[in-house]
Amino acid sequence: MWIKINVEGCRFSIPLPTGILINGFAVRIAKKCIMKNYCDFSFTEEQLIAFFKELKKAKKLFPRLTLVDVKTSDGQRVTITL
Repeated sequence: MWIKINVEGCRFSIPLPTGILINGFAVRIAKKCIMKNYCDFSFTEEQLIAFFKELKKAKKLFPRLTLVDVKTSDGQRVTITL
């Protein structure tokens, strides 16, 4: 997974290895921290594990799939790809 940021002439990329991000530990962190504080709904750990497994499969099938592509009127851009 790559996070690419273009801001006012500065450009950088952040590689995020999905094998490290998508594991049981990350599922517990996502459930306890992110879901509790930022979402009005909740998922079970089994649902999150299934989601992360499908995300891994999608990465193999579509290696450069763009998940998020946001561009502001100022020309700033954030892109997240698998």
